[in-house]
Amino acid sequence: MAHDPLSPSEALRTPVGTVVAVVSLLVIVYSLVIVAQLLLGLMIGVALPVGLYLSYRLVAALDALADGAQRITDACERDGDEASRFGSGTERDSATGRDVEASRSSDRVTERER
Repeated sequence: MAHDPLSPSEALRTPVGTVVAVVSLLVIVYSLVIVAQLLLGLMIGVALPVGLYLSYRLVAALDALADGAQRITDACERDGDEASRFGSGTERDSATGRDVEASRSSDRVTERER
């Protein structure tokens, strides 16, 4: 079953999300009050957590794609197993030594000759 990715508000409620939010807030406050450089605070305090969250969402999306591809493969394998268990008409004809296409072409030849 696919993993349901967290929304931003749900991600902040996790222990890791809380730590990232607190550190980001401290970095922004430090960059404004102590260093007096707003851009430094925005790069580290905002861009880094947003980039981490987007990376998390990308990995979750790729996981969902891989899970879907696996389910499609499993369904195809099940269909193939059922077909091989019951056998198709072409397999039965070739197993008896007759090829369906060859028998049809020989029927056409005999009709032309008549």
